[in-house]
Amino acid sequence: MIIGTTLKIQIEGAQSRLTSELMGVEEGKHLFIKMPPLQYMSNVSNLLYEGNTVIVIYMHKGAVCGFKSCISHVIHYPVKIVVLEYPEKIENHNLRAHKRIDSYLPANVKVADNTIEVTIADISRGGCQVTVEKLKIENSTGLLDVDNEIGVSFQLPGVEKILTATGKEKYIKEDTDNVNIGVEFNNMDIETQERLFDFLSAAGA
Repeated sequence: MIIGTTLKIQIEGAQSRLTSELMGVEEGKHLFIKMPPLQYMSNVSNLLYEGNTVIVIYMHKGAVCGFKSCISHVIHYPVKIVVLEYPEKIENHNLRAHKRIDSYLPANVKVADNTIEVTIADISRGGCQVTVEKLKIENSTGLLDVDNEIGVSFQLPGVEKILTATGKEKYIKEDTDNVNIGVEFNNMDIETQERLFDFLSAAGA
């Protein structure tokens, strides 16, 4: 696990997940988790006791990883930190194993200094295909290269916030009027992951 990784934490007895951050690792012994902001702690502060179970979920290299642990200690001073026992097992679920669904979502992609309006033709938990009109990229350089780093910003139905994911261009196909770019996601934040998974699950993917 990498220091600074965003974590989604489910504490035994709590009704919702909390967002936190990995602050440190004592290999094989402990994980040090930043205490979530106080405004989110009012309903769970009494659940932060030694021995209580927690489930932690995070993203790593395009996969959803998770593990079960328990609270070892809670530090209040000088920094508020929750100490977890080092997990015996970390499970991961490769996002790229899931089928894509047709979507036709308006979106923007960013490659280097170019930001282009596109349409997401289909999407999955592990990637998407975007379609862009050739006229929109006539003066753009470096956009159409396999393995380019690419950022995708989009909105899902019923979600006001613009979501973002990053990845690599895996293929490029052209027809008369459009260019189709296959994108393999390699990073997205926890909120984007959850919103996208909910959308895809509702669509049967």
